[in-house]
Amino acid sequence: MFNARIIRRTAIAALTGSFMLWAGVAQSTVTLRMGSEEPFSKPPRVAAQYGLDWLAENSERLTNNEVKVRVSANAMLGPEKELLKSVAAGVIDACVASPGNTAALVPEVQLFSASYLFKDFNHVMKVLENEEFFKRLQQIVKDRNLGMQLAGVALTGSRNLYNRVRPVTNLKELEGLKMRVMNSPTESRVWSNLGTLPTTIPAPEIYSALQSGVVDAGESSISAIVASKYYEVAPNISLTHHQFNLMFYFIGDKALEKVPAGSRDALMAAFREAALVQARAAVDLQERSLQFLKERPKVSVQEIDVTPFQERLRPMQDELAASLNVQDLLKMVRDAAGN
Repeated sequence: MFNARIIRRTAIAALTGSFMLWAGVAQSTVTLRMGSEEPFSKPPRVAAQYGLDWLAENSERLTNNEVKVRVSANAMLGPEKELLKSVAAGVIDACVASPGNTAALVPEVQLFSASYLFKDFNHVMKVLENEEFFKRLQQIVKDRNLGMQLAGVALTGSRNLYNRVRPVTNLKELEGLKMRVMNSPTESRVWSNLGTLPTTIPAPEIYSALQSGVVDAGESSISAIVASKYYEVAPNISLTHHQFNLMFYFIGDKALEKVPAGSRDALMAAFREAALVQARAAVDLQERSLQFLKERPKVSVQEIDVTPFQERLRPMQDELAASLNVQDLLKMVRDAAGN
């Protein structure tokens, strides 16, 4: 009798342990690695940090504790071009990337390198929140069979000119500057049309390139100019507002395969919302960053008449949309502006 009881208890304990082990496996959280070359800091100085921190903090809650997104910023997992390749190959799970670097894989996003596409922050937010616009971009990426999906479209702020040579208030003063541009044919064309000498340099090398004179100028969001301290070596800031720069959130197909099927839609929705969190944060961050620059004694911030810039560059919008076969995207953008 004594031995029978021991055997029975041992069997029950074994079954209970097996059940608990099975339950632990079933309920384990999938951790996804997401890369960014954006410079994170405390407090945040770039809009992407607000979106990516939000995603890292809320991904488990929104997926019923089945998925956690872990973000590595400051180019710890590589620059954007390498991050995109790594996501497609399944080396890492997700990343964020600018239109310039994304264009090498998805040429259609060159449309967003066209200058003066958006009027102001209200206009660009209206476009980003448009579900039809987002789904059209998702389909474009999906049709490329890249091994990754578009999960969100964000904003870093309006892009503006900075240079180390002289204050620039008109097109003539821009001529001849050695201009750092993103890795996009459209970017090179835009700045050639404006009279500069474009050259492509990876973002992590911009500061040293300006410092050494390899380039004279660059363009970026105001928050990035502050975060990366470009104003230290290029103190002449011209508020051209030539682009409202987008940023794309990508997740790999192999990453999605690791996620329980019942949580995939929730995860994609979390990515989309994180991108919009970033976009909304960009508006406030730009104002604070601009005030910071205006308070620097050695920095010159120039408000300029952008009309001549618009007149020279706006015709590229229709031509570019037609060459990329995305006239419908251009129409959505223009319709959102009411013209």
